[in-house]
Amino acid sequence: MKHNFEQRKQNRIVYAIRQAEKNTSLSDQQFNAAHEISSFIPMGQPILVGHHSEKRHRRDLDRIHNLHGQSIKAAEKAAYYADKANVIESNTAIFSDDPQATDKLRSKLKDCEDLQAYMKAVNKCIKKNDKEAFLKLPGASEEKWIIVNTPDCFKCKGYPHYKLANNGAEIRRLKARIEQLEAVEKIESSESEHNGIIYRINVEANRVQLIFPGKPEEQIRSVLRYYGFRWAPSEIAWQRHLNNAGIYAAKSALREIAIKMQVQQEGHEQANTLPDNQD
Repeated sequence: MKHNFEQRKQNRIVYAIRQAEKNTSLSDQQFNAAHEISSFIPMGQPILVGHHSEKRHRRDLDRIHNLHGQSIKAAEKAAYYADKANVIESNTAIFSDDPQATDKLRSKLKDCEDLQAYMKAVNKCIKKNDKEAFLKLPGASEEKWIIVNTPDCFKCKGYPHYKLANNGAEIRRLKARIEQLEAVEKIESSESEHNGIIYRINVEANRVQLIFPGKPEEQIRSVLRYYGFRWAPSEIAWQRHLNNAGIYAAKSALREIAIKMQVQQEGHEQANTLPDNQD
């Protein structure tokens, strides 16, 4: 959430590192245990069928096999968490929960727009064979003029159409996301109650929340999950990201829950009005 984004990110990194260390230690313990058992079995010693040592020998071999398997699984798990910690730490994706998300998106948008203008200008210079104009572009040089004038495998010079198209699509995506975040920033925190359920717009947490007086029944939880809500123990609420889709989902979930509660209530009332069995 916005109010503790960096702390939550750091907590995830620390958790992944601890899990990696824990499973590395477990893998070593299991490997050493298997090695210790095998140290009591002479090298190349066959199973003496019918001998009093047969059962123990087979049992020890099974234990060694199982411990080796468990050691490998723990090592793989340790590698998974180590990779996960690196991914979280090096992830440059811009999340909506980041308080600086809008500024970062604007900066990224400017870079994309500058690149788009540069690629178009380069292609224009190539088309006109205007080396002098090219050398006036930011970062241009004699070497780059030679590179952009060298035909690719399709015998085309300059920046291909697909690069301009892909970058243009990224510009449109970034603009749409900035508009979405700016719209959310204009929303004010609010709270209302519907059939005993608190409907909360939590701007600080960047979440739309549904709060129940107790644990909802399974059929209600199914509705919540269907509309993308997840239980958050730290907030004691069912919630999802605060955006237009989240607000719409919350209202839809409340309507469906109200219908289910009404049907359930009518069923109880009908059961209470049934006449008692007469002898």
